[in-house]
Amino acid sequence: MSRNKKRIKSTSCPNCHEVFVDANYNFCPYCGQENHTHKLPVKHFLMETLESLTHFDTKLLTTVKDLVLQPGLVTKNYNSNKRARYVPPIKMYVFTTFIFLLIVAFLFNHTIEENNETFRKNIMHAKTNGINLYTKTEIDSLTLVNLRSTKNLNNSKIDSILKANNKKTDWLNTRIVNSFIKLQTGDLKISELYKKFIKYASYSFFIFMPFFALILKQFYFRKNYYYSEFLVFSIFYHIFIFGLMGVLLLIDGLFNINFGSLVISFFTLIFVYLGISLKTVFDGNWPKTILKTSILSFVYVFCLFFLSIFLILGSMI
Repeated sequence: MSRNKKRIKSTSCPNCHEVFVDANYNFCPYCGQENHTHKLPVKHFLMETLESLTHFDTKLLTTVKDLVLQPGLVTKNYNSNKRARYVPPIKMYVFTTFIFLLIVAFLFNHTIEENNETFRKNIMHAKTNGINLYTKTEIDSLTLVNLRSTKNLNNSKIDSILKANNKKTDWLNTRIVNSFIKLQTGDLKISELYKKFIKYASYSFFIFMPFFALILKQFYFRKNYYYSEFLVFSIFYHIFIFGLMGVLLLIDGLFNINFGSLVISFFTLIFVYLGISLKTVFDGNWPKTILKTSILSFVYVFCLFFLSIFLILGSMI
């Protein structure tokens, strides 16, 4: 049965109240809402939901297949207006990020809670003889004891104690010291820092994608491409990155592979993928593409390094 026969049509749009010239409209020509009544049996809603899920599933499989097996093809097709077969980039990014966060939560939440007390004892032992925080404050054992023994420790009290012991302090340093002491005393759990880190990481990468697209545009400024095309490239590239991270974390969780090997594999794959994608999308010759990939990879790692520092500091304050 065709979709047209399933519709119970109206002569006017319930959304914008425009009267239809032709009552056979499948969609409102003014606002685009589908022309069929909302008073439908439960069976219809179930069939409609199933149809939507199947339609999404087909697009999802096509997007994942082309994204993984043919680097750059999804971006090239999408920018060439061959879009009906793929999940839109933002929607795909949100979906991938959601799956990635589920994997991280599944693998790490329980482990972090189990090891929280061990972490606290280790940090207590490691920092008894003094610590350098934020490269400014050398906290000796006596100052550390004063900080730990202070009830209802807050930023003002930390400033007073540090200044009384002739220690340097500022807005950021005070907050880092506060978090550090609370980790030692158990008032702050490592799981709380972890959740803040993941939260800020999600926001930061969403902001980082347009920035990476802007960097990419500078490498192809002679070609007649719109910024939006580089943005699509950046989004699909980071979808691959999050997907790869999720797969590698699952492999590590199941087989306990050496962390260093995982890191090397991760960066090797994303940079090889970047090079092939650039060649596919922008049709450059291989020598120039390899050169651009090398420079972009260096810039990416440089930005990622400072982004990581920002995320760690952000989690601590």
